[in-house]
Amino acid sequence: MSDVARAAGVSAATVSRALRGEPGVSEATRRYVTEVAKRMRYAIARDASSLAGGRRYAVAVLTADVGRGDLLAGAEGALRQAGYDVLLYVLRDADARKRFFEELPLARRVDGVLALAVNLTDAEDAALAGLDVPVVAVWDGDLREALRLAAGHLTGLRHQDVALVLAGDIDESYDEVLVAEGLAVRPEWTLWSSSTVAGGEQVVDALLDGERLPTAVISTSGEVALGVFLRLRRDGREVPGDVSIVSLEGTDLARAVGMTAVEGAWRERGEHAVDVLLARLRGEEDDTEPPSVQLVVRESTGPAGS
Repeated sequence: MSDVARAAGVSAATVSRALRGEPGVSEATRRYVTEVAKRMRYAIARDASSLAGGRRYAVAVLTADVGRGDLLAGAEGALRQAGYDVLLYVLRDADARKRFFEELPLARRVDGVLALAVNLTDAEDAALAGLDVPVVAVWDGDLREALRLAAGHLTGLRHQDVALVLAGDIDESYDEVLVAEGLAVRPEWTLWSSSTVAGGEQVVDALLDGERLPTAVISTSGEVALGVFLRLRRDGREVPGDVSIVSLEGTDLARAVGMTAVEGAWRERGEHAVDVLLARLRGEEDDTEPPSVQLVVRESTGPAGS
């Protein structure tokens, strides 16, 4: 710690407070000290005195979708840099989720909770609130905006017949967003899928069983979009010649195959969620807005009937 203090030109006490997220340090100094510590590969150590002070320097991270790699990586990296251990709980299916909230194994183990890509129910919210630690949730609050961007892009390419695939922990229909953008909506073209490549392949099987294929597919999951892409190609169909594909999640694999996607700046969102959580641990509020989404056009979309 003394080496970091000398390099940053501050006292060791300031370094300690800055890296532990404690009050008494300006945000500019906190960021500067954190950057110096990062360059020096300094890792803060927890000791008996810190535990005695009430801090455990551990944060629980809950997620229902490990496919959100950038979101998890952003949060995990920011927590490690701030000197916190990460307890990861993957609530991928209903049984795991029910068991977790029944047992709630976090009591007296963590200083806070991050719920990433988990659409919490009122009962689950109440259960976490009972832990009496700060809870910060990051969900697809911009899903409608992302869908609007994707739909607007497709209508600009003269698409009318568009299938919408809702993947993972999404239980709401967003057909009205498509209608508002001037797209035709057919019940058989709104499908639900697991957040996997195999799920995307099964989506294509369902679409092929219909009277005709849509000219475009929008998927809320990058893995599902990739599955749709691979299955269509395997069936001898052209992407985007026969079917255009838009992902509402910009995964690395989707980028690798040239997938048009709404990029959610997920790594930055994970980092922002940690900033909000650490501010609450200091008894402060972080009112900054998370990064906004943007459409990145690649080779998987083209004019309808091209």
